[in-house]
Amino acid sequence: MRRRPFRTALRSLATTALAGLLVWPGATTAQADSTPPAGAAPRAAAAEAAPELLLGQSTRAAWDDFNSFGQNADGGSVYYELRSGNWVNDAHRDYATLLADQGKTVQIGISWKDNPPGFEGGDENAKAARSRAVTAEIAAGGHTAALDRLLAFTNAHPTARFKLRLDYEVSSFYHCTDASCSSYKNAFNRLAGYLDGRSTAHNLEYVFHPVRGEFEAMYPGDAAVDWMGVSVFAHELCLPIHDRGYLYNGTPPQNYDTGTSQCRNAYIGTDQAGNPAAVWRNFDHDANVLKLVKFAKDHGKPVVLSEAGMMNFTADGTTTDGLEQTRGDQWVKRLFSLMNYQGPIPNMAGQYDLRGVIRSVVYIDLDFRYGWDGIDDGSFDFPPDTTWFVDGRLSRYTAARASFCQGLAANGFTARCR
Repeated sequence: MRRRPFRTALRSLATTALAGLLVWPGATTAQADSTPPAGAAPRAAAAEAAPELLLGQSTRAAWDDFNSFGQNADGGSVYYELRSGNWVNDAHRDYATLLADQGKTVQIGISWKDNPPGFEGGDENAKAARSRAVTAEIAAGGHTAALDRLLAFTNAHPTARFKLRLDYEVSSFYHCTDASCSSYKNAFNRLAGYLDGRSTAHNLEYVFHPVRGEFEAMYPGDAAVDWMGVSVFAHELCLPIHDRGYLYNGTPPQNYDTGTSQCRNAYIGTDQAGNPAAVWRNFDHDANVLKLVKFAKDHGKPVVLSEAGMMNFTADGTTTDGLEQTRGDQWVKRLFSLMNYQGPIPNMAGQYDLRGVIRSVVYIDLDFRYGWDGIDDGSFDFPPDTTWFVDGRLSRYTAARASFCQGLAANGFTARCR
């Protein structure tokens, strides 16, 4: 079992103690019946720690936008590439340096699926096949030297904290060589062990960040994982995506309510005679996201929303400003309500209290119209009326920014708006 930083263990133990402390205005109460499985990490009371706000991703543009109306954010998010053994580009390195020099938290996505070492071209299936092979090579001890530049950086910033995603949005398609997914589980443990063994600052924490729906099959184990990560964009909050037409999280009207923009699912309740029965209702949150948060709670792990940002929710028409003034406000409110969810979970029996499990939020405060770095270079990287044609800079919003500021204050974040 690898050595775990004390403050990471403290966060894990704090999960249960913190549940129930944070409340979004208007939230309803429910009886919790979620119990840890045998063998899970022990739980104990711990002092309350404020949830953290990180600003992503890739450049300091997100940091600057938030600081135009807010203050005291806890850090940010960038990417590092295994193939080159380097930051994705200089902007990522510079943003990480800006944050680490201030002793902030830096989430770093250590990626190989996007650009696998040894991949020389081909379609997405070929790239995925190479990514799976690289995962197995990592599990066998390969590619670790590519992390030495990153280790030098983290060791040079002992007052900073680093959340390391050992690849991000991991999936069986890109990371599992068989049904057991031992390739990714062993790769995660191998990388965590290598990094821990060479960290002199002991300021590293490890994030398991799967696609929704595959968290249980790919879980690397309690001893290796410090945080569970999940991405939250549109469908995760049951909002539509507009990509030259509406894409819903479910098929209307059976599994999606277009009038309220909510998912429709059944949970296991009881009928009038007290027998188990399917109970249909609307949800603001994707079933697999709720199940992931419950899984994290059961295993004593805090959750980081590793990538959280708006998408193109509505038809653009003739406008090209990329703003989602109405749906953006709805998105923000659902984001914070996820932090305080109490209620049923689709396809499961009982009521669950998931408050306080989500302890970190990475908001992508960027203008995606100009690409993943959000930098205006004079031309759009994504065409209007498509998935990523959205300006997510909170400074450009009125209601959404106000709701975001309210959410920070109501949930005890150190970051606040001026």
